[in-house]
Amino acid sequence: MLISCLFFTLDLIQAQTTSGLAPGERPGPYSFVVTQGEKRGQLHCFVCEAEDRVMAILFARDTTAQTGKLASRLDEILLANPQGKPSGWVTLLEAESAGIDAKAIKWARNHKLRAMAVGYFEDTVGPPSYRLGSDAGLTVLLAKDKKVVHRHVFTQSGPDDAAIATIGSQLTALVSLVKSPVSGGK
Repeated sequence: MLISCLFFTLDLIQAQTTSGLAPGERPGPYSFVVTQGEKRGQLHCFVCEAEDRVMAILFARDTTAQTGKLASRLDEILLANPQGKPSGWVTLLEAESAGIDAKAIKWARNHKLRAMAVGYFEDTVGPPSYRLGSDAGLTVLLAKDKKVVHRHVFTQSGPDDAAIATIGSQLTALVSLVKSPVSGGK
């Protein structure tokens, strides 16, 4: 009885957590230090680069196994759907930058991330325009055409396997709507 009450309470907390931009809102530009990916060692704005293409944006307060599992699934989807050049990245929210670089690299390698960049924002609040909830361990935003289409928020426990599957399906649907460029009539 006590255990089922505990799980109900955790589910209720997760359901009440509000964080990030709502569907229909525009992701604003922000820069963070890239620790893994093509722009390693640089401050970079992926939102600026992505323009109206499909984006998977993850704001994480910790490098949990479940967040890694989600990032890995999204990474697979991005790699399998290069048409339209979708992009994705994980922004770790850290007050102290000491040691985060090595931690982020190890986490990205453990989850075999190739398409998803990983980096850190030097403030646990995150970019102010995103209104990330202080009780949110992970905020996931899927965007297309400069608008958030899906938002998912999780407490420190992160997404379960069903949530990972749902988010994966949503990203797959977004990238499948992108048409391949037409060749020059040859």
